[in-house]
This record gives sequence, C-alpha cells and structure tokens, in this order.
Amino acid sequence: MLHSGNAKAQNRSEMLRELLMSVLNLLITTLVLRLVWNTTLVKHIDILKPIKTLFDAFILSLSIQVVRGI
Repeated sequence: MLHSGNAKAQNRSEMLRELLMSVLNLLITTLVLRLVWNTTLVKHIDILKPIKTLFDAFILSLSIQVVRGI
C-alpha cells in the first residue's frame, strides 16, 4: 500500500488520491521554493545563485523533502 504520512490507502481510489496529493504538494512546494529562493535568499546570502529553471527548483524541493522525511 502507498503510505503518505500517517494515512493508509485501503483501495485503489484512495491510493490514487494520496499519490495525486503528494504530487500536488511537491509542485506547490517547488513553485514557492523558487519564489522564496530567488526573491529573498539570493539577496541576503551572497554565495547562493538564482534558480533559473523549474527543474532545478523541483530537484531542490525533492531533496529537501527527502531530508525532512516526506
């Protein structure tokens, strides 16, 4: 079964819903991360460079979520 946090899917429709919610969460996090990174962090931390592509933001977002323990 697909596990998302504490939720447990009991059937295919619940599994699909959990998968879609996880993907949506990742996409929203990617967009917010890119916005915050480029508008705030780059200005205040000299060694950081702006994120130019959504793919770079996606990889960074995915890495942060893996470190956090999704």
